[in-house]
Amino acid sequence: MTNVLERWKSSSKNTKISAIAIVGVMIFSVGYVGIGYVVASQALAVNPGCGMWSENTPSDWDVDDDWESFEPWPDAEERVEIRRDFDASPYQMSSYEEITFSPRGNSGITLSGWYVEVDPDAPVVIQTHGMPMNGKCKPEMLLMQGYLAEGGINSLSFDLRNYGESEVVGDYIAVGQKEYKDLLGAYDWLISEKGYEAGEVGMTAISAGGGAAIAFAEEPGIGAMWLDSAVLDFPLVVKNELARLGFPTVFAGPATTVGGWLAGVSLDARSPMEAADDAGERAVFLTHAIDDPRVSVVHSERFEARMIENGGDVTTWYVEDRGHVDAIWGESDEYKSNLISFFTESLNTS
Repeated sequence: MTNVLERWKSSSKNTKISAIAIVGVMIFSVGYVGIGYVVASQALAVNPGCGMWSENTPSDWDVDDDWESFEPWPDAEERVEIRRDFDASPYQMSSYEEITFSPRGNSGITLSGWYVEVDPDAPVVIQTHGMPMNGKCKPEMLLMQGYLAEGGINSLSFDLRNYGESEVVGDYIAVGQKEYKDLLGAYDWLISEKGYEAGEVGMTAISAGGGAAIAFAEEPGIGAMWLDSAVLDFPLVVKNELARLGFPTVFAGPATTVGGWLAGVSLDARSPMEAADDAGERAVFLTHAIDDPRVSVVHSERFEARMIENGGDVTTWYVEDRGHVDAIWGESDEYKSNLISFFTESLNTS
């Protein structure tokens, strides 16, 4: 009888331990998903349209902003000043073509773009914007387009899916995992509709638009790539975003996992770093502020190191005393000169 009682007590104890373990796993799982959802939903939520820049066009645009997004960052006053006081009048483009096209492999999505042609024999550059509220209407996108036009280089600036005037197809962005096909669609349109050939088409990407670098890895016909303050290392940017939102970096795992569930694709399935592996002889230019508080310069440094390791053609311009995407405004002459020289030398001409 004593043995039976002892076995019953032991069995009861083990059952309690198992129950506690199961409850613990359930609590951990709920917490894992919950924290991942909070982080991912904030970081990846779509913010369609062009907001305060909705009236901007290549022939009539200004630098107006509400300036509120600059407030939390170091040197906010100076960062506002270099934009607010910039004279955009020399970079109004007299004519442009409003176009639509679809991502490569998905004719069911309509994307909106502006094609500016200044010389039918010149190469062309596709421009990719950043996030959150963003698009071809954003002043830095139009300024870059103006720089290219002044340098005699044609350009196609467009809105990624879920941005600007392009079609809204979901509630969350996929940080390049789907969007790189939008840039490939722009490339295909230039080839089929404007008669460009492989090697005559370049690309640029700003900030979170760096995910479009996957397109450079995918399409060897894109002859050169310019990246400004670009997100190129996804695991690193997840940690950056967690710190910015006030969460410990230990939650990078759930943020990535749940973010993938929301976006409908694994967020680390492909990496912009592939472009450093597949560049071959094609040229890449990286520019980044050394003290960028929004996207760490480590993104560009890692990409540069990978390019060098692969024997690639990479040029860097690491800018001192500037913040995120500041050089295009605060170092205007040098930026324009570098941009024009890079594409003039790196792309084939008709």
